[in-house]
Amino acid sequence: MPPYRKGSFLAIIFLSLGLVPALGCLFEPRDAEPPTGGSITYIDQSRPENVLANLETAFQNLDAAGYDRQIASDFVYEPDGDTQASYPDVDWSTWDRDTEIAFIQNFFNNVDGIAANLNAVDVEVAWDGSTAHLRYIYAVEVTESGGEVPYRASVTLDFRIDGTFWVLARWFDEQGEQDPETQNSLPTLGQRRGAFAASGGGRASR
Repeated sequence: MPPYRKGSFLAIIFLSLGLVPALGCLFEPRDAEPPTGGSITYIDQSRPENVLANLETAFQNLDAAGYDRQIASDFVYEPDGDTQASYPDVDWSTWDRDTEIAFIQNFFNNVDGIAANLNAVDVEVAWDGSTAHLRYIYAVEVTESGGEVPYRASVTLDFRIDGTFWVLARWFDEQGEQDPETQNSLPTLGQRRGAFAASGGGRASR
């Protein structure tokens, strides 16, 4: 073989050997990229208290779908006296599951954040086999464009078993409560529901 051809042949061999590791790097499997964002974790609905915790999680993550899963098919909402007086034209007797989910979707879509403690104070816990009757004082603070708006109320929450899991069947806002720091009277979340209904709110979006 002529010298110049021998040199070219050797150069090709060395170049090929040098490319093998590089090509190997290109085709080796890469580690998976870390996921962007995080999923919302809900606990099993094996107890009424778990459903309550899930409702808090839904509030704090503005997750209407998560709230939806905690609500019974025959859910009803009952407002406090002050809310009824503020919104006398609202037919509260028709506030069912569809209306509640429509309200929650609208509520979560129009605020910047919610801090929720639905059992800030325990009042009464009563179980009866497949139903549970829980009374608390809840504290909710809503962050929106106008600032922070606090709500605090005595509430009755009735739960029942649906198949193999618990769901919320009734939310009754009894009355607004005082802010423990300022002693100012605070409204219930019924005021939010009343404003939604008075503005023409209705069925949930699908």
